[in-house]
Amino acid sequence: MREQAALLDLASDAILVQDLAGKVRFWNKGAERLYGWTAAHAIGNQMAALFPKQDKPALAAAEQGLLAHGEWIGELRKHTQGGQEVVVSSRWTLLRDGRGEPSSVLIIDTDITERKKLEAQFLRAQRIEGIGTLATGMAHDLNNILAPILMSAGYLRWNIPAGEREKAIERIEQSVNAAPKSSNTSLPLDGA
Repeated sequence: MREQAALLDLASDAILVQDLAGKVRFWNKGAERLYGWTAAHAIGNQMAALFPKQDKPALAAAEQGLLAHGEWIGELRKHTQGGQEVVVSSRWTLLRDGRGEPSSVLIIDTDITERKKLEAQFLRAQRIEGIGTLATGMAHDLNNILAPILMSAGYLRWNIPAGEREKAIERIEQSVNAAPKSSNTSLPLDGA
């Protein structure tokens, strides 16, 4: 058992075991590094006492999945001993005793906080790029509307026959009529 525990301490993931009442029974070095509590402090404590800020609905859904299927995999937000929020990819497995009855839960947490930050930055960059593309398209469309107006307005300054003057005025009117009528155009800038 000590050799197995020593091997688990080499893992970079947080590996812990809790009984069905939520009391910590095992806490490896990876859990110490990730969450900040030593094994001596964590073992014997309730998980709820170590992680009081944990998302209760997400935790309840994980427990239901575990009891229904014997395992659960998902993401959870937890807080370290120092109060820093971390996002973990968590894998829970229901362990059974010699009679086949559920006895404890093996939890393996992998810190994915940095990956989630990079994903959020990437999504923000994509939104900004989309806004830039939209703005470029709008500027191009506006230029297509304003160019004939500008050329025709300049043409009207010249001494031209009445028929040509009327054609220039018609081009200005057509360009104005081609422009969007609403000035209350809303853009999807809400992060969607």
